[in-house]
Amino acid sequence: MVFPGMAAVLDSIDVEERKLHRESSGAAPGPLGAQGFAQVLDDLTANLATDRPVLPERLKRRPAVPRPLGAPGDLILVIGAAVDALSVVRSMAAASTTREIAVAGSIELAGTVRVDDRRSAVRARAIGVHTISPVFVAFGLDRSTMDRSNWDELVLSISPDQVWVAVDAGRKPDDTALWVHAVAARIPIDAVAVEGSALTASPETVEELNLPIGWVDGLAPGPARSPRPVWDS
Repeated sequence: MVFPGMAAVLDSIDVEERKLHRESSGAAPGPLGAQGFAQVLDDLTANLATDRPVLPERLKRRPAVPRPLGAPGDLILVIGAAVDALSVVRSMAAASTTREIAVAGSIELAGTVRVDDRRSAVRARAIGVHTISPVFVAFGLDRSTMDRSNWDELVLSISPDQVWVAVDAGRKPDDTALWVHAVAARIPIDAVAVEGSALTASPETVEELNLPIGWVDGLAPGPARSPRPVWDS
């Protein structure tokens, strides 16, 4: 395939060769001189750059869909109401190489590793390395936890490799936005995990959070997947 710009350059090469042929009084066409060849290469490069397909702006702006990390010892922290955070980490763990989870914040779960500070986070990571699996931590965030002035310092001391917020699509969008933005103002958030999208008539309201959504109802959403209420099936 010859690009339009390339065709113009090739035509100019033919003209140059014919000119050299006439000037050499009937001698066979020879190669272009070093200076002429360099000029042709410059023209060719410029034309090819101009003719290169341009990626549509909407695709340039489209962010990559986040996924939970999966390397041994990776610590993935999921923050939200206890029931939502637990549901998300359980589904992430089930989809990964482990079914073991850890808890933090307001969540109390007998027989489960707690991650409350840097030391316990390092211990949880070590378990992950030993079992060749990532570590999923459900961080319960309720009013009493958010009222503590140092809850964000606790999260940062854990030094998670990835931070998700777990939201219920069926709750009032304004209420969800209020606490998610309060969290985002104090710690970096990588992505949103959505619960209950199949049980609401307006699952798309979570997109108003303006954060990448990488987990929906226990699964990583595919490019064509669009959550909808079960009663619309």
